[in-house]
Amino acid sequence: MVTMDNNVNISTEGNTDFRLEDMNNVKILENIGGIIFVSLMMIVGFGGNSVAIFVYLRRYRPSTHRTFIVSLAIVDLATCCVPMPFILVTLRYPIMFQNNGGCKLLQFLTYAMCIGSSMILLTIAAERYRKICVPHGIQLSERMSKYICVLGIFLGILLSWPAAVMYGNRTFKTGVHRIVGTECNVNDRFADTKYPAYFNIFLIFIFFATLIALSFVYALIGKQIFRMKKIIAPKCQTNMSETDSVTKTQTTEFSQKEETTKGGIFQNISGIKSNIAAKSFEEIGQGNQSVASVSKNYVFKEVNTNTKDTEKKQSRTVAITRVLFIITVVYFCSYLPHLALRTAAFLNKNLLPNLSFAGMLAYQTFRWTFFINNMANPIIYGLYDRKFKQEVRKLWRSCFGTCFKQNQRRDDDMA
Repeated sequence: MVTMDNNVNISTEGNTDFRLEDMNNVKILENIGGIIFVSLMMIVGFGGNSVAIFVYLRRYRPSTHRTFIVSLAIVDLATCCVPMPFILVTLRYPIMFQNNGGCKLLQFLTYAMCIGSSMILLTIAAERYRKICVPHGIQLSERMSKYICVLGIFLGILLSWPAAVMYGNRTFKTGVHRIVGTECNVNDRFADTKYPAYFNIFLIFIFFATLIALSFVYALIGKQIFRMKKIIAPKCQTNMSETDSVTKTQTTEFSQKEETTKGGIFQNISGIKSNIAAKSFEEIGQGNQSVASVSKNYVFKEVNTNTKDTEKKQSRTVAITRVLFIITVVYFCSYLPHLALRTAAFLNKNLLPNLSFAGMLAYQTFRWTFFINNMANPIIYGLYDRKFKQEVRKLWRSCFGTCFKQNQRRDDDMA
């Protein structure tokens, strides 16, 4: 999915006194956009994913939803802590990179994190499908979801081992006198073989196979959600009508019993006793009406509560699915610019050497868009998960209030 190479395009205008350091400094100017972009993704991603892990572990109950979110956040946080800083080093030393072991680790972890995230997203889609399309079937447990996430990351590591073998320091001629540059790329041993091409074709196949599978699963989920919305409203009306019919039936039965009781007793009572009995039975009638009213309210509340609980549960499930779906969409969309640029460079070998400074600046900036998915997830939670937004606000107020109190105490002590 990710390839990292540097195509040196430096105009020396016949000056053979250029040193390697000078050429490296010229190349850095083309990488300024990439350095700023990756730095921004790293800073925002580190802070956002750290907060997401804390909030979901401390404020959410154990569930498959929490397990998936935390797993993705851990992968994203690891990416912000290791691959991104290494990439900044490669952008700082584009033709003077000398750390062979660091290059292998960078490439290996980048591929492993990407594939591991893809496996977790596939698991998320399968779990959401079972939750919505087969709600009465066997569901994935919270414990099993942890095992599957670990398995997904393990598969990412297993499928990424060729990167640790093929990548490393690669030497190349700069075209200036006899100066030789070094970059983090496919090392000299595999540079002229077809193994790197096979590896990248395999990764691209995984990418599009995952994309097709997820598109199909989420299409089924969306279809089921649309059906659920069409069914919920008629059911609510049916429940209300059933409630009204039950309460009407009970009211009628109470009225019939009241009339029968009054008629049988009034036939055996006369005079003053009749008046007393009439007053007594007016009170009995009021009691029967109150019983009917209590029964009516009880039935109404019971049916209404069950309906609201069902609606609330379905609404929460749909909301969680929407968040996870948006995460999946952002994940794949972040790779599209990278894949488009890499494909164009692969099909046209003269594309990069013939780019102007502005073109190379844009290329070195947008080739790192796949890091957006490592930064964007906490923002998605904040936009579409109301509880997460509330918990972040509480955390922010708590931290801000504590810092304010500490500063105030220091000022008071100094005074």
